[in-house]
Amino acid sequence: MKMTRREFLLWLGGLFSLGMLGWLVERKIQAPPVSAPETPFAPPEFAVRPKHVLNGVGYHVDRAKRTVVAEQESDGVRVWESNGSDKFIIPGAAFPLDLSPDGELWTANVGRKRLEQLDPATGRFIASWEPREAFGGCCNPVRFAALPGGRFVTMEKGVRRACVYLPSGELERVVTDELSDSEFNYYLGRDGNGMVHLYDTGTKRHWEVS
Repeated sequence: MKMTRREFLLWLGGLFSLGMLGWLVERKIQAPPVSAPETPFAPPEFAVRPKHVLNGVGYHVDRAKRTVVAEQESDGVRVWESNGSDKFIIPGAAFPLDLSPDGELWTANVGRKRLEQLDPATGRFIASWEPREAFGGCCNPVRFAALPGGRFVTMEKGVRRACVYLPSGELERVVTDELSDSEFNYYLGRDGNGMVHLYDTGTKRHWEVS
């Protein structure tokens, strides 16, 4: 059957439209799935800026002076300032401090690879604690919390692990040995129910220890 010029052009246009439709359908089928937006991983305030207060007195560290400081929460008046047993050796950024559920004040003397207990009322050095097998790396623990019963949970750089230790210094368990390679990714804090939370923003992981 012979087609007129107009019919030929309409037929050609129809073929083109069908071809384009097939091409679009194929592209849609082959297109990679759209991934969901990444969920932000941000530790809560109690782990980013933990507060340590006992009987109206707040405790914090002065990194510049390498001391532990106690101040009245009501007016900021300084109660005492302590150098620990024989000064704190703080080569890096880490200088953590914690109040245990039993009201004991502990500070990490990271350069000496141990924890030191201070009297909350006077700042006087009371005792030191260190694990049976010494902390590895340069300056550890970079994060820690004092647990009930004299135990400790730590986050340690270099070896990149978090551990729970008994009062004797024996290792109770390894929480993880897959921390990221930067201590600035590590966060640790205690919530209002006494649960200790560990966060690693590098691996986007979270652990709970009680």
